[in-house]
Amino acid sequence: MTTSADIRKDNKKRIYKQMLDRKPYTKQRIASITGLSVATCNTLLNDMLASGVLLIGSEKELHGVGRGSALYSVNDRHECYLLVILSARNRQKTVECSLVSATGDIIRQNRSAYSVLNPADILKMMEDTANGYPHMNQIVVSVPGVVDGDEITFCDIKELEGTQFVRMLRSESDKLISIENDLHCIACGYAHETQAQDAITTLAVFSEQMMPGTVTMYKGRIIRGHNGIAGLAGFMPLGIAPDELPKRMTGDGCRELIARITGAVITFLNPGEMVFSGDLVNEAVLGEVAALCEKSIPAKYLPTFRIVPDFDRLLLNGMFWRAVENKQL
Repeated sequence: MTTSADIRKDNKKRIYKQMLDRKPYTKQRIASITGLSVATCNTLLNDMLASGVLLIGSEKELHGVGRGSALYSVNDRHECYLLVILSARNRQKTVECSLVSATGDIIRQNRSAYSVLNPADILKMMEDTANGYPHMNQIVVSVPGVVDGDEITFCDIKELEGTQFVRMLRSESDKLISIENDLHCIACGYAHETQAQDAITTLAVFSEQMMPGTVTMYKGRIIRGHNGIAGLAGFMPLGIAPDELPKRMTGDGCRELIARITGAVITFLNPGEMVFSGDLVNEAVLGEVAALCEKSIPAKYLPTFRIVPDFDRLLLNGMFWRAVENKQL
């Protein structure tokens, strides 16, 4: 049952998310954009002002003329988030910790590569990055694998499987913690960047000797599935065990696998666009994939194929917006 307190929180979040574009807003402008009454906006803006979430100025201060209306903006120093990216590339395990402001600016960033990654290394790097910032109040970690409760499984960083990393993190920190599949974070970043609320888009990664993965955005929502494994291509009935599939993702021989995975996505989810990344895909490969798909799928039903160099920017942006969604107001 939705209560008045829930509605109040939702309305605050709507206002706050709108103001993350870093522009100053009058209460009248906020009311016009959100559809809330000016009186409601006045109350909610004053609440957020009192709690330090917002700052206030005036149009006179901005333009130097007239009396001016009150201008509200997000106080980017009222809190910050620690965004932790765990990844495996070129046979190295990488930890990247970014401390970002409430508006998404990077305050501090550390990155280290390991041949073997231990949970203690991750926790130490997180502690070093956040040191000196007591207003850091949320942690978002992206993992190249399945996050099943407190367990990490089918992960590109094999040494994290079966460890107590998640429990260790939760026990050592009193901050709000989210641990997410990396592709889900990427999809979140893509959704905020494109603002394509009515689109059906699949993002797909095919990298050398890595588990292939896809994620689909259906009209602004990530299709996660019942257990959060939707899009994990390694579970497809390809006649290859999931743990063996990464070994097959190499050279020209994996193009048929890429085509079979792509064809399955098109058949069951029918995206209008597929955005590919990873060192196994280029224009020539996608041409072959399209030709193989056309053997069973009519060409007019194939989505638009697009390649981007990497999803790094989308990943960090998606993690930031995950923190925003979790924020309590």
